[in-house]
Amino acid sequence: MEKFKKYNILYIEDDEGVRTTNSRFLTRMFNELYEAKDGEEGLTLYKKYSPDIILTDINMPKMDGLTLSKKIRKNDLTTKIIVSTAFSDKNYLLDAIELRLEKYIIKPLTSRNLIPALTKAVDDLEKEKEAKIYLDETFYFDNYSSLFYLEDKILDLNKKELLFLKLLITNKNRVVSYEEIEQYVWEEEYMSLNSLRTTIGFLRKKIPFNCIKNISNMGYKLNLEK
Repeated sequence: MEKFKKYNILYIEDDEGVRTTNSRFLTRMFNELYEAKDGEEGLTLYKKYSPDIILTDINMPKMDGLTLSKKIRKNDLTTKIIVSTAFSDKNYLLDAIELRLEKYIIKPLTSRNLIPALTKAVDDLEKEKEAKIYLDETFYFDNYSSLFYLEDKILDLNKKELLFLKLLITNKNRVVSYEEIEQYVWEEEYMSLNSLRTTIGFLRKKIPFNCIKNISNMGYKLNLEK
């Protein structure tokens, strides 16, 4: 469990008794624990502390757990989110898939269902913390600086180019959908296909080889085959 101590967790639960019980357990596991009693307070703490993992109930006053997750996912695809609920619902499961949630847990939370979910979240964080992700011998992404380098010099990219390429490389084993690109790169703006193609066109001129592959009617993925 030593690897858990590298990370911080935000725990959001409106039932004070349940929150107190589980917080004792989480405090022993993680470097830092932040507690919130509802989704609004949870969003405030998320913005303030940028936790590595979020464990949230779904049914809460002021803002439910899925609404909170949707707000976070508009600009953040990397924080690990685990949701819990008192009952199973197929619609919740569909939302969990769409929001790329780490795990969907049926209450009550116990070591049997919580530890595997937390372990998966931490293991995924460990994998993503490789210092450098190489696209070829001289072209790489540095996770610590969140910048791309070519021959050890920072590649001059504008914000949209940087976010788009970062989105591909942090999801290098799958196709990134147009919806994800719009949410992550364009944020609150509307993304037309023409504006996306223009951004990619300029980006391709700056990178040493074409590692951006369009998957028709789906989105884009990283292609490292020259």
